[in-house]
Amino acid sequence: MERFGFERCGTLGVVSLSALLWSGVAPAGTPECPESGTAVSEFKITEGVGGFGGILADGVRFGSSLAVIGDVDGDGVVDLAVGSPLDGDGGIGRGAVWILFLHPDGSVKAEQKISSIEGGFGGVLDDQDRFGTSLAPLGDLDGDGIGDLAVGAQFDDDGGSSFGAVWTLFLNADGTVKHEQKISATQGGFGGTLDPGDWFGFAVASPGDLDDDGLPELAVGAISDDDGGFAAGAVWILFLNADGTVRNEQKISEIQGGFAGLLDAGDNFGSSLAPLGDLDGDGVEDLAVGAPFDDDAPVCISGTDRGAVWVLFLTATGTVKSEQKISATEGGFAGVLGASGLFGASLAFLGDNDGDGVSDLAVGAITDDDGGSDRGAVWFLFLHPGGTVKAERKISDTAGGFAGALDDQDHFGSAVASLGDLDADGRAELAIGENLDDDAGLQAGAVWIVSLGDCADAPSITAQPARFALLPVGGGVAQFSIAAAGDATLSYQWRRDETPLANGGAISGADTPTLTVTTASNEDFGVYDCVVTNALGFATSAPAVLAIRQSCDTDLNADGFTGFADLNALLAQFNAACPP
Repeated sequence: MERFGFERCGTLGVVSLSALLWSGVAPAGTPECPESGTAVSEFKITEGVGGFGGILADGVRFGSSLAVIGDVDGDGVVDLAVGSPLDGDGGIGRGAVWILFLHPDGSVKAEQKISSIEGGFGGVLDDQDRFGTSLAPLGDLDGDGIGDLAVGAQFDDDGGSSFGAVWTLFLNADGTVKHEQKISATQGGFGGTLDPGDWFGFAVASPGDLDDDGLPELAVGAISDDDGGFAAGAVWILFLNADGTVRNEQKISEIQGGFAGLLDAGDNFGSSLAPLGDLDGDGVEDLAVGAPFDDDAPVCISGTDRGAVWVLFLTATGTVKSEQKISATEGGFAGVLGASGLFGASLAFLGDNDGDGVSDLAVGAITDDDGGSDRGAVWFLFLHPGGTVKAERKISDTAGGFAGALDDQDHFGSAVASLGDLDADGRAELAIGENLDDDAGLQAGAVWIVSLGDCADAPSITAQPARFALLPVGGGVAQFSIAAAGDATLSYQWRRDETPLANGGAISGADTPTLTVTTASNEDFGVYDCVVTNALGFATSAPAVLAIRQSCDTDLNADGFTGFADLNALLAQFNAACPP
């Protein structure tokens, strides 16, 4: 390039890199905050621990289901329902539900048990009904100012063996039952067809008011339904009346309800359910559905039952407009799912936990092997509006900052529920079931209250590096510096062309806020950035370009240009060689 008689010596890539820098592309300095799905602190609730004063016998599986039911007692703190489906009150395996009145720190202030013989429940439970298998809040269905609760009883025999049932409990402010309504093959206005062993009620969730009639709908999983294959599974959408009876219903399975996804025998579609809000912005609420025995696996990787989650985009009539599968091979999920991990065994709506305006989802994988056999895990999925995964984070015995003690076969993640920000510290709390925990007795169960990180805790770049530096081959020093803020200890990793750098040779400070490059070679040319990380997140700096100036034979003064200064230097050398 000529400019006023000067010619610049060769500079490796400077034209294309300048175009990159000034093309108007925003720098990558915005903090990534899917680490809102990282544990900051946790504590356990079980018999005698966490303020819980109830008695848990061996095998009751406290923590099999969870539901946040609003502020039942009016103290300004939300309360939590916990299922204990193998409780023996009144008979073998009839089941129970505990209402936990919480302190702002998540510990238990008081509790009320609801079972065949406690808590004002007037319904009839039989042996092995497993009342409490599933739970879902229904809002204030009857308009009395107190939240109401749906409870699944998967082995109820109304109409036939293990057809299943759902109870609607209308609660008092003390957590006792004012009255109840049963929905089954023979009660509650349900007009659908159930078969023996369908396990209707294995999962329940309210997707919201789909038809805009002022009353919530109820989604019910029937995981052993045989539409499309043995135990492929199905979901029923129940349109409710204010008294808890069914006005209308819509079935979703491989062959009904507009669902176009592929289900295989034994997938158990409907094992878990969670509302997603209006994910796609069409004015109708959407629904997540777990299929924990789905066999999707990467090519050439053996093993089954890794699990999957389906995102269903619903219509106002409860049919499926479209669906998106999330599994080891679909939906943008980049985590590693182990064989028989049962990803999708539980689900919970998180709201917009990472601040991007899109709903997020917690997914239990109860037989994940992090740290030991079947200890369990919870995945946080940060979603796009189309239902694919933008990012994911895992909490387990070895991941996500969780410091609690998990043992083999604990099934951490048996249930999940979002508690919101209980203590108003800017961080959300999450309840996580561990229904085979042995602290109170063999498989008596437990619940963990986990405080999550938030975007304010993750790193942010407060000062970006200089955008361009130029070094001659084999000479000079270039430095790129950043500044960052964030809670916890910050670590730094400089990269060249997205490849992490190590100290040595021309490079020093690769793991500090300031990177130094000396005596550069052509290999040092590239785009540099710095990734700042702490336990709660990461942020990436804006790019910085290091260009390498090539030498010219005519550049006598080594300034990178051939010009008048070099001519003067040449004349000086010539004159020095001539006698006076």
